[in-house]
Amino acid sequence: MPADARLVTGRLVASRSALRPGDTFEIAFCGSVKSGYHIGAAEQSSLYPAELTITASDAIELDQPVYPKPLIVRLPSSETVPVYEREFVIRVKGRVRDSAKPGVVRFLAKFKSQGCTGDVCYPPEELLCSLAVQVVPRGAVTKPANASIFKSRSDIEKPSDEQQFAKTLAGRSLIFRLLLLYGFGLLLAFTPCVYPMIPVTVGYFSTQGESLTRRVVGLATAYVLGIALTYSVLGTAAAITGSVFGEMMQNRWVLGGIAVLLVVLALSMFGLYEIQPPAFIQERASGRKGVLGALVMGLIFGIVAAPCVGPAVLGLMLYVAKLGNPVMGFVLFFVLALGIGTPLFFLAAFSAKLPAAGMWMVAVRKLAGFLLLGAAAYFVGPIAPAFVRGYLIPAVIAVAGINFALFEVSLLSNRRTAIASRVIGALMICSAVAMVVRIGPPREVLSWEPYSVEALRKAAQDHVPAMVDFTADWCTVCKEMEHKTFADPKVIQEARRFRRLRVDATNRSDPNVVAALARHSVKGFPTVIFFDSSGKEILEARVVGFVDARRFASLLRSVE
Repeated sequence: MPADARLVTGRLVASRSALRPGDTFEIAFCGSVKSGYHIGAAEQSSLYPAELTITASDAIELDQPVYPKPLIVRLPSSETVPVYEREFVIRVKGRVRDSAKPGVVRFLAKFKSQGCTGDVCYPPEELLCSLAVQVVPRGAVTKPANASIFKSRSDIEKPSDEQQFAKTLAGRSLIFRLLLLYGFGLLLAFTPCVYPMIPVTVGYFSTQGESLTRRVVGLATAYVLGIALTYSVLGTAAAITGSVFGEMMQNRWVLGGIAVLLVVLALSMFGLYEIQPPAFIQERASGRKGVLGALVMGLIFGIVAAPCVGPAVLGLMLYVAKLGNPVMGFVLFFVLALGIGTPLFFLAAFSAKLPAAGMWMVAVRKLAGFLLLGAAAYFVGPIAPAFVRGYLIPAVIAVAGINFALFEVSLLSNRRTAIASRVIGALMICSAVAMVVRIGPPREVLSWEPYSVEALRKAAQDHVPAMVDFTADWCTVCKEMEHKTFADPKVIQEARRFRRLRVDATNRSDPNVVAALARHSVKGFPTVIFFDSSGKEILEARVVGFVDARRFASLLRSVE
């Protein structure tokens, strides 16, 4: 495909010939995908979902886009993906504010998509288009327009739960919105991703060594405020940026930062140090300790519970992104988080009523530390090397089991608790072993080095065959090749004699990437090109798209 060719074209149309103050109307983006290609649909299961954003002046209120039902296609790699092909229409409902003045209102659309053909993917595209519509005085005559597009269509999906929730919030009184969000927060407190924090909460607050006092209530309050602050920052950022950023939890720096915080808290549970607020805060709090620790625990809980983005959280993000008011975004998410934190407030406060006397409290504190280490292992897993990824959590469980079975003096000093500790420790060790056995031995992965012209020339000078893999993070089929073809033992064995180079084309603006694509005439991804031991490319062996392990191993054997 030519580098300047567009896979998607489109235009905006309106449902009325003109608009009056108070009118409701629709705007449609009529898209067209080049014949023989498809684009990822607006579905979570798409690696690069289609996304339409339409903006207009303050005189116009716009709902969230309603996308058409996708087609489900099966790729040569046997993966099924939701796509749009040929013609498609995305519709957006709108309303003209009563205060709108006569004149021209301009709608600007930005459509992001990624095109593929078969099992070859191309770089993401961004299409801009606009539409000017006349706003006429109230009482003026207007007519329906583009009836063939705006007639009732069976291929238009119903609004998603998130869109429906955002619509429910819009136009309601502030009191209604706050009460609704608090109620949804209470419901979210009982969702599965909150469960892992329950024993951590009990373990942390039961080590405070006091019954239900003002200090413990203050700590529980700080804990809930930490949760609320996490979500409030989320809401403020959504309002400022006008976007929903679920991809944040896929960022290696974010995941690494969360893991470090969890390890820091875990070390305090093992007694290496005590988390305390700064001196000026301690002085104002009459020297009481633990407020900062409880606040940090709440902040981390908010991050851990973030995957529970059901219709309430995601719908609220859609709403505040459209609202564009950072203060209101902060308040709305703060109230939602208070709902989530209310049951945990009582859990934290009454955990302190557990008896504090005895060495067993040391064991409870260490158990909380191991739980925090397990959470850190969970978050660092996606960015850890593949050969250790599945062993992090079993390692934490095994170490905890060994500690409680053999070394936990606080439990082993008493006969009864010693028996229970050894039994529990043995069960934990057995569980860790079972998890490792289920994973199986570490799989060897095909390693690559960054592409350079010098490396390719050096391979020819050394009379070593070479292969160059062109890949990108947004390429679904590239990931299929990585997990299925490049991880196959026969492929790995055959590839050992090759100089293996890789071009990561995720950032298409990188001049080195641009030069490599042009030098080797690469248009789509994945592409693998082979060079014999003299440095000459074997054109008939070039791979474009998904190739299974058997065929790829055969290609490797054919290269001399």
